[in-house]
Amino acid sequence: MKKAIFKYIFSILFLSLVCTITRAQDQEQKDELFVQEEIKEPLQIKGVRFGLNIGRFSDYIFKPERISYESSVDLNLSNKYFGVVEAGYAKATLNKDSYNYISDGYFIKAGMDYNLLKKYPSDFLGIGFRIGNSNFTQSASDIIIESERWGTFQSSIENTAYSFYWFEASFGLKGEVLKNVYLGWSALVKIKVSSIDENFIPYNIPGFGKYSGAVKLGVNYYIYYQIPFNRK
Repeated sequence: MKKAIFKYIFSILFLSLVCTITRAQDQEQKDELFVQEEIKEPLQIKGVRFGLNIGRFSDYIFKPERISYESSVDLNLSNKYFGVVEAGYAKATLNKDSYNYISDGYFIKAGMDYNLLKKYPSDFLGIGFRIGNSNFTQSASDIIIESERWGTFQSSIENTAYSFYWFEASFGLKGEVLKNVYLGWSALVKIKVSSIDENFIPYNIPGFGKYSGAVKLGVNYYIYYQIPFNRK
C-alpha cells in the first residue's frame, strides 16, 4: 500500500516538473521571438505632418509693428524619429519721431525630433534639434541726430542684406485631439552661430526673433494635420 502511494506521489511530482519545464521553454521561446521581432522591426514611415504656428498670429495684438508666418513639415518614422523642416517670413516696421526702420526676410530651420513616449504612439513628448538660417534686409531712414555741439542733422542707412545662422534645441508636446489633428507647444533655446553687425543691430531677425544677445528663449504653439501611413 505504501509503495503504491509513493509511486503515485512520485508520478504527480514528475508530471508537475515536466509541465513546469515545458512551460518555461515555451515562455523562453516566446520571449526570444518577441525580442527578435523588436530587433528586426525596421523604421517605417507612419505619416507626413503639416503644421502652422498659431502663436505667430498673436503679433497682430501684442506686436503690431511685426508680421510673421511660420509653417512646418515633418516625416514620422515609426512614431519615434521625426525629420522636420520649418520655414517662414517676417517683417518689422517702426515709425518713430527720430527714425523709420524696416526689415523683412525669410528663414528656414531643419532638424530632428525624438519621441520619449512608448505607450502612446500617436502622441509626442520629446526633444528636438534644429539649425536655422535667416536671410533678411534692413534699412533706416529719416534718422534725426541731435547734438549740442553740432546741432541737428538727418541721415539714413541704405537697405542692406544679411545672413544669420543659429542652433536651436526644444522640448515639446503634441497631442492628437481629433483623428490626425494635433495641437502642440514647444519651449525653445536659441543660440546664435553667426556674428552680428554691432553698428546696426537688427530689431527683428526672421525666425530668431528680437535680437537681445547670443542666447534667446521662446515658445511655439502649433496646430498639425497628419496624412497617415501604415497606421493600425
